Amino acid sequence: MTPKNVAKSFLIATVTALVVRLFVVEDFRISSDSMTPNLLKGDLILVSKSAFNLRLPFSSFELFRTGKPERSEVVAFSVPERGTDTYVKRIVALGGDRVEIKEGALWINGQMAVYQEMPESTEVTEKWPTGRAYQINRGKTQMADYGPVDVPADHFFALGDNRLDSVDSRTWGPVPYSCLKGRVALVWLSVGNSGGVRSSRWLSSIQ
Repeated sequence: MTPKNVAKSFLIATVTALVVRLFVVEDFRISSDSMTPNLLKGDLILVSKSAFNLRLPFSSFELFRTGKPERSEVVAFSVPERGTDTYVKRIVALGGDRVEIKEGALWINGQMAVYQEMPESTEVTEKWPTGRAYQINRGKTQMADYGPVDVPADHFFALGDNRLDSVDSRTWGPVPYSCLKGRVALVWLSVGNSGGVRSSRWLSSIQ
């Protein structure tokens, strides 16, 4: 292969990788415990950037929408007036929903989630009539009551799975759909606090 062909191949590969990262998939690192037990601090995740919209690179400006989020999905997004920092949380309510937390339980549109306790654990299964279920950590003390709050059209309400240790929509309020960066697809690598690799979490799906 001639030097000219090598340079051409390198340029094509570089442009392709850049396009994929800007518009198709991007990796992020979980830097807090707000999504335990499903995402751990040190997890490296892949986010499908084209799941909901295409945004102008390096900005929060939405070019056009490609899909709508669903309740219980784990998503990456930015928050208005907080720059382009990326947050990862679980959507619990969508535009038109009324969300409330009463006595430690999540209520959507007047209906309470069903909880299944785990013996000698602060983790519980949170389940909705749609059949969607996932683990959350409710902690050793009861969550503060919240709401009720009506989610505006084209907005979503997101909570961390670690309900007592998460800054989320209880602080920011509902977030516009246009701020979505993508759907969290999987954990592709995980590094513990000591620097060791958690091999059991390689290529693991998100509950």
